[in-house]
Amino acid sequence: MMKKLTACVICVVLLLSVGVAAHAELNTFTYTQYASGGVPTELEAVILFENKNKTFTRYQVAFTSCTCRGPERNYSSVMYIELLNTKDTADEASIRQISFGEIDGVAVGLWGDSNPIMGHPDYTAEYMDENLVQPLVGTNKAQYDAWEGYGDVLDAVEPDAVSGATVSTSNITSVIKGLFQYHADKYYK
Repeated sequence: MMKKLTACVICVVLLLSVGVAAHAELNTFTYTQYASGGVPTELEAVILFENKNKTFTRYQVAFTSCTCRGPERNYSSVMYIELLNTKDTADEASIRQISFGEIDGVAVGLWGDSNPIMGHPDYTAEYMDENLVQPLVGTNKAQYDAWEGYGDVLDAVEPDAVSGATVSTSNITSVIKGLFQYHADKYYK
């Protein structure tokens, strides 16, 4: 399953690089991607699938995780995320579930950053899941709107636990912020 998911990510990246995504009718949204030192670039994240039910919407989103090193070390990440539809306002919409790996033994995402993160041998994908990704469950759109950008972490995340992963943490937060705006525009207007 992981090989198929990796191949899918590579296909999406290739499609985006040649401008075919618009013809494939994939939804996209803009996010700020940060390189080392916080250099911002506006990029497009691709929604690989979107499935709404009465309670929440499931998304699988592909995005560039890092441009600091060559593609043999970094490639697109695939984030699986569920955003609640049942809150009174878009600002209250929150994360129900999120993963860059497996849920109940099924590969739903892909950690596309260095593993481990360069200079931090203990910052593996599993460590980042425990200390960054899973603490984001329950965070809402208003928290992402208040996020100050590169180098800032949401209150749900312990800053000392991820202090050496500024690019990764900032890019993941930025993508989620962009997805929340997409979600609000589509389901709360």
